[in-house]
Order: sequence, then structure tokens, then C-alpha cells
Amino acid sequence: MTFLRYFVYIVGGALASSAVGGIFACVVALISPEFVGSLFGRNAGGSLVRYAAGVGMIWGIFLGTAAMGFSLLLVTLLQIARVIRKKGRGEGYSLNGTRRSHQPLGVADSASR
Repeated sequence: MTFLRYFVYIVGGALASSAVGGIFACVVALISPEFVGSLFGRNAGGSLVRYAAGVGMIWGIFLGTAAMGFSLLLVTLLQIARVIRKKGRGEGYSLNGTRRSHQPLGVADSASR
């Protein structure tokens, strides 16, 4: 389930970045159409603002996916470091997510005696 949640985070971040990139490119095209025309090397006819919105959305989705993937990589590395640190102290988590403490084999707890 964690994988699916992180995947949804990446897709959501990419789509949000795409929308922000498109809006930003539209604003820049409205303020300075010469800049946008020379920046993207546009030769086709049509609305410059629509063209800038499309290019801005494409760049936004690329940059948003990269940024979201990098931030999730950092979260994953922190989780791995936490597990390694707890393993070094003799603590850890079982497969179902419950906390367990390390006991050597053959040693029973005091409740079973």
C-alpha cells in the first residue's frame, strides 16, 4: 500500500506542477510575447499564449516529477536509516508493523514462567 500512496504523490505533484508551469508560461507570454517567441523558437501560427501554456505544462510535468521523486527518495532513505538504527539497538518491527524487541533464542520472557 505504501508504494501506491507514493505513486499517487508523484502523479499528483507532477500534475500540480504542470498546471503551475502552464499558468506561469501564460503570464510570461502575456507580459512579454517577444521573449516567449524567441525563447521557444516558435515558427507555427496560432496563439502565442496557448503555445506557451503547452510548453509550460510539459516543462512543469518534467520538473514536478523530478522534484517529487527526489523528495520521496529522501523520505525513503530516512526510513531506511531509521530501520538500520533501530536494528543496531536491538529493536525493530515485525512484518505486520507491530513493534518487537530483540530477545536471544532460547530466552523466554518472565510472563511465561
